[in-house]
Formats: sequence, structure tokens, C-alpha cells
Amino acid sequence: MELSNAGSLDLKYIRDLYRISFPDVERKPFSLIERKAAMGTMEILMMSEGGERMGLAITASDGELVLLDYFAVDPSKRGQGAGSEALQLLLALYNDRQFFLEIERPVDDAPNLEERILRKQFYLKNGMLETGIKIRLFGIPMELLTSRPGLTFEACRGMYRELYGPMYQKVVSLESQE
Repeated sequence: MELSNAGSLDLKYIRDLYRISFPDVERKPFSLIERKAAMGTMEILMMSEGGERMGLAITASDGELVLLDYFAVDPSKRGQGAGSEALQLLLALYNDRQFFLEIERPVDDAPNLEERILRKQFYLKNGMLETGIKIRLFGIPMELLTSRPGLTFEACRGMYRELYGPMYQKVVSLESQE
């Protein structure tokens, strides 16, 4: 498997996979992602193997921090190890920086509790670490996972301000940091 910057021919596939993989409330306008990629603060990465498209990874960077903002494996490739392999490639790509991501917290009343539990197990099994940082993102209870110890919400503030601009404080709020 390989990760590469998505070319113009890949963008329709990426947009379609992005649309079907993430709920409306969690999606940024794709045009914003493309603008930020052109500015160098985001990367739109294609996962592929033997020329076959397998998924997407969209990252945002701010100094020493890299946020895995969106990560999706093509539905036809799920359960075959593609996600684990791609995550290992991402961890290697950003091994010199603090790599982190947000996942929906597995709260008891969540409509997709089992999916949230499995998602968290996937990331922990593949080397991500719990931070104890719990936030609300667009009103959704989330937690932050990281590639190495030491991540603080304070360190993430600049990243969130860059991603969400003037609406940052309405979008992201810290619930607890253990």
C-alpha cells in the first residue's frame, strides 16, 4: 500500500468517499479542504495499492501538530487490513511530529455505540494512545487519541482556530483533560 497526495483525477473519488463516510454535521465544505491544501495547511492523501484506490486520509498541520482530520477506507476494502496498513504509513510519515485524531466517545446513549467502541479499539490496537482529553466538537462528545504522550488541549487550540476560524469557540469546547 502507498499514500500519496491526491491528484486532480483522484478528487472525484475522494469527494464521493468523503461524502458517504462522514455525517453532514462532521464534514467541512470540501472546497475549504481544497483551499487549505493549496495553502499547505492540509493534505489530501490517497490510499492505493497496485493503482487501485483504497481510501483517503485528510490531515491538517500546525507547527509540530498533525491532525488526522478524516480517514476512510473504501467500503469494498474494509475488514482486509487496509485501514491498519494505512494508519501505520501515516504514523511513519508524521513520526517526527505530534500526530493526533478525534473519535466519537463511546457514551452509553450513543446510537452507534458498538461502532464507536470498535473504532476506538482499532486505533488503540494500531498504536494510538489515549490522552484523557474530552471535547465537544459541533456538540458531539469526542476524545483525542495521539501517537505519543504529551498532547494537551492547549497545544491543539491553534490547530482548531486555524481549522474553524472565527467560529472556533462555538465549535470546539474542552470537557475535561485528565
